[in-house]
Amino acid sequence: MTSPEDRTATITRDRWGIGHVRTADPLDAFWAQGWLAAADRLWQMEWDRLRAQGRWASVAGQAAVAEDSLFRRIELAAVSRAHYDGLTDRAKAMTEAYVGGINAWLAANGGDLPAEFDCHPTPPEPWEPWQCVAVYKVRHIFMGTLHRKLWRGAVTVAAGPEVARLMVGSPGAASAMTPAGGGPAIDLLQDAVAVMDGAAAELADLARGLAGQEGGSNSWAIHGSRTASGRPILAGDPHRGIEFPNAYHQCHLTCDAFDVIGLAFPGVPGFPHFGHNDGVAWAITHGMADDTDVFVEREPVAVIRTEMIDVHGADPVAVPIASTGRGPVILGDPGAGDGRPVLSMMWTGIFAPDTTFDSLWPMLEARSVDEFERTQAAWALPVNNLLTADIGGDISFHLRGHVVERPVANRWTPVPGNDDHGWDGLEPVPFDRLHAWRNPERGFLVTANNRTGDSGPYISLDFAGPARHDRIVQLLYGLEAATVADMPAIHGDVRSLRAPAVLETLSRAEPRTAEGRAAHDLLHGWDCEVRADSTAALVFGTVKRLWADEVGRQLGIGGARLGGPAWPPAIIASRMLFDGAGVLLRTAANMVPGMGADGQPAAVLGRLFDQAAAELAEQYGPDPAGWAWGAAHTMLSPHPLASVRPEVAHLHPPVDPCGGDGDTVRAGTVMPHTGDRSASSSVARYAFDLGDWDASGWVVPHGVSGVRGSGYDLDQREAWLACELLPMAYSPSAVAAVAVSTETIAIGGA
Repeated sequence: MTSPEDRTATITRDRWGIGHVRTADPLDAFWAQGWLAAADRLWQMEWDRLRAQGRWASVAGQAAVAEDSLFRRIELAAVSRAHYDGLTDRAKAMTEAYVGGINAWLAANGGDLPAEFDCHPTPPEPWEPWQCVAVYKVRHIFMGTLHRKLWRGAVTVAAGPEVARLMVGSPGAASAMTPAGGGPAIDLLQDAVAVMDGAAAELADLARGLAGQEGGSNSWAIHGSRTASGRPILAGDPHRGIEFPNAYHQCHLTCDAFDVIGLAFPGVPGFPHFGHNDGVAWAITHGMADDTDVFVEREPVAVIRTEMIDVHGADPVAVPIASTGRGPVILGDPGAGDGRPVLSMMWTGIFAPDTTFDSLWPMLEARSVDEFERTQAAWALPVNNLLTADIGGDISFHLRGHVVERPVANRWTPVPGNDDHGWDGLEPVPFDRLHAWRNPERGFLVTANNRTGDSGPYISLDFAGPARHDRIVQLLYGLEAATVADMPAIHGDVRSLRAPAVLETLSRAEPRTAEGRAAHDLLHGWDCEVRADSTAALVFGTVKRLWADEVGRQLGIGGARLGGPAWPPAIIASRMLFDGAGVLLRTAANMVPGMGADGQPAAVLGRLFDQAAAELAEQYGPDPAGWAWGAAHTMLSPHPLASVRPEVAHLHPPVDPCGGDGDTVRAGTVMPHTGDRSASSSVARYAFDLGDWDASGWVVPHGVSGVRGSGYDLDQREAWLACELLPMAYSPSAVAAVAVSTETIAIGGA
């Protein structure tokens, strides 16, 4: 985009460094958003751009080769170009303007780049519009069912289909394994496992991309009949890996066509997930859709071409690019000619044309829930639970995104590489057939990655359990005149509704040591609050982790066999084993070998309490008074470059204790491979007040800036740890009240 020289953007920074943009023309607003994103998050955007093109190893070295190889194999860059080319002219104009702002900032500041670029072999290249689509895709590829299906295939081979089904705990899991469902034969899954074993080193490195990317969230919309203002409140928090820089970028765009504030993706125009204009607010949670299939290809697959990956500190690596009638080959050695199978994949992000960007501008101009939902028919990636609310009083839920219904057998594990299981001829379910509700009688809507309905199109086997959803419902029923001031208590709630069922099983434990019995006694009368200062929560969490290790050993699905070096990589395997073992502990502990003839795991669980007591005494001292969940459950928020380049280790943010776990509203997911640390949690919290937009609040884990030492890189951290919301200034007077600087920038093409 090239604008006349007299067009300008005014950018006001508030006391938290958040940029408030004002222009006349909407394209100029997108231009200014690109400028602002580059100023705050240029390195993060470059990281995602290089990853999407399969070029991150040129900076990160050998640790990034596996991820680069995957993105090269699925031709993510070429797919992104093609999907960009298919967008409407309006969406292209928006994206071109945004990229113009990025490139203008680069041209003006190329001599003073963030410290991370000292590790890059070359300065950042000018951006191209299609790369925004690629950045958006790379942020969502690992949020689907790829690794879950590989995991279930391996568990089925090692432990049998019944145990695998029980570890999922989904009502739909059984149907996907019955003969009528066409469940895959064990020999096919053995072939899949053989491919995974052959790619062990590659998969172990790929864990870096998978860790923390799965995604989850809470959101709730409260009808005006239950608020003090008489208008709705929309609130929640997205969950991802708490990396630094943070996943979302706070900003505010005002022009003649719209006035929108919210949480943007650096490198992507608009506000895809969270925001509001002066008439409607929107928010999402991950829809947990089954968006990926893996195919075991037993017939020879020809190599189309070979690409070379540049690797920092090592020789280039050759990557064979091959494809089948079902999708690109992602694992194995196509063209080897030795008869060994390979695995191919299909994902909604590379399947049908991705028209998500066609929604991004129209949604900013919507004036009501009805208008907003009409803009979402073009939404493709990912599948989201969308909540909206408007100043007219409506609150609404609508699933959005490409739901592609396939054969039942495809739902569970890798499937045969033949036409019966491929996606040829399939179309996404029309938007108006997806689950939707409006203005429920109880006065609120809640989504927390839970199952949203038992009828309609098939969505997934892999929903989150109901604990977070049900706890939010409990808390909302207690509010009859809700305000934004009530929302932090919900955001920060740490009561686990899953813990009572686990405690019932643990109550049967028979520790043999005095220390084990004392640890067991600490759980008697525990209120199931997973607070950072709770001794009982630490004992509870430690025993659950040790139980997962025990299940892995007993079933032959832990340790070196499944968790490193074979698939899944250790960090991912430990997370899925932890979740699956938790289901067994609550519902079917007797299915685990060694639990005793009577089906009661008293002796085994007792030994785990003995082991937990010894471990905690060694780490925190013999006196349980010195034990606390927060000592183990710390905020793990690594800088992705510092994790692979020790010379910039200072870029890692500090480590702090925090409460909650994966079953509480205040999320703090544990991946036992990294101990009890919080591997993912809320990467933002927000509450939109439709009665008074200036009463709204938000917070992110670190700050708006991704530049370490900027002053705005960690200034929201204490508020985030305390589950407090900062003011979300929206009106001109509110912005002026918190303003600390204002600059006027000439709009120019780049």
